[in-house]
Amino acid sequence: RPGRLLLLAAAAAATATVCFVPNPKATREVSDHATGFNPTVAASAALPVLTMLAEDAEAKYGDSRRWSAVLVPLTTLVLPAVTFGSFVLYSFQEDAFWRLVPGTKRGLEAEAAWREHPIFANSKDPMEGLVNPDDFEKGLEEAWEAAKPAGSTVTVQDKLKELSTQNNPHFQTWNKQLSA
Repeated sequence: RPGRLLLLAAAAAATATVCFVPNPKATREVSDHATGFNPTVAASAALPVLTMLAEDAEAKYGDSRRWSAVLVPLTTLVLPAVTFGSFVLYSFQEDAFWRLVPGTKRGLEAEAAWREHPIFANSKDPMEGLVNPDDFEKGLEEAWEAAKPAGSTVTVQDKLKELSTQNNPHFQTWNKQLSA
């Protein structure tokens, strides 16, 4: 029979671990664990008793009405009212959505705090992460000379100097409106 064969194989595997003599270090480790209390073994011994005490799962007529009387008002009235009320109170704060709206007081404070750290001090500089900025500018000049339209007087150095000021009037007015 396959059940007896499986039982015989399990018994052989269990006795195979005891048949060999372990080294002295392993013997000390085993003896240390054998004398202590193991809560995992105690919990696994108590599980069959706990499962005998549990009731069978069955749906009773009165249970659904009782839970519906509690959960329906809770999920449709109380939780949405608390959530939306919290959102309304948060949205009327001065620094609400400070990560999304540029120029808020808290956002400017966070940006200044990041600028104080030496790693992020020059993070606004577009050439910050380049290993060799001179090589980048030389390659940019060569690419512009090859691609520029005939008769163009724009040079890479002039354009880089113009872009270094970040003169964007739309953002400048937006930033002034927020800080005022």
